[in-house]
Formats: sequence, structure tokens, C-alpha cells
Amino acid sequence: MTSKNELQLIIFKLGESLYGVDINHIREVVDPKKIIKIPKAPEYIEGIMDLRGHVVTLISLSKILEIPTNGGKEKRKVLILMDNLNGNDVGFIVDHVVGVLRVHSKDIERTAIGREHVVRGVVRSNNNLILVLDPPSILKYLNLEEVK
Repeated sequence: MTSKNELQLIIFKLGESLYGVDINHIREVVDPKKIIKIPKAPEYIEGIMDLRGHVVTLISLSKILEIPTNGGKEKRKVLILMDNLNGNDVGFIVDHVVGVLRVHSKDIERTAIGREHVVRGVVRSNNNLILVLDPPSILKYLNLEEVK
């Protein structure tokens, strides 16, 4: 049980860097299934996949954040977001899920960086800096209401 000031972050890699999102924004973590490309979709839309009878739109976080990846697709995972978008399920593709980290909300340091406020802050863990992302802000930044 976590206190109201404690967060659980899902930690994952994009390229060589670590990132995290509040676990409350993630419904589940799954392996990518057969991905179907969508013609003329924005570059950051990897495509769609079927997940237990639901169509999930797959978004590449590395392309949104302009982070080069290692190219290895064998460890990739999809973070299925808790909230759907206009009735559509959305998943973020990440390179590799590292685990879950418990942090106190005061341990998330604010930064002067951020792309349209998609970065919530930074957490230090085991000599690593972990950028904490805000999924609702990412979706708002992408204006996905137009990608139905």
C-alpha cells in the first residue's frame, strides 16, 4: 500500500536513457503483437494492434521525443494507457521495461526542461537520472483527437 505522497513509477528505456511514468496512468504492459501500419499516419504512429478484441493505437515514444533507439525489437513493450482516447485504446511503445520504482512525490525534481510540459520532472535512483513523463500531456501535445 502506498501513501498519498508516494508514487510507483514504471521505469523503461528509450535508447540509452531511463524514463518513468506514474503507474496510475498505465492499465497494463504487454508484448507488441502483429502491428498493422496505417497509411499516411504521422511518423510517431507505429500502427495498430489487436489486444483481446480491442484495437490499440500504438505510439512510438522514441519518435515523439526524438530519441534514437538501439533498434532491438525483441525487448520492446507496449504500455497500455489507463484512459482511452475518444473510446480508443492507446499504447506507448518503449524499448525495454526495467521495473517499478517507488518514490516520494517530493523526490521528483522540477526542471526547466520539457517539451510542452510532457516532462513532469526528474528522479535520482542508483546514480541514474530518470525523466518522469506525463502521458496525458503527451496525448494533448500530439492532439490525437484528429487521429481517429
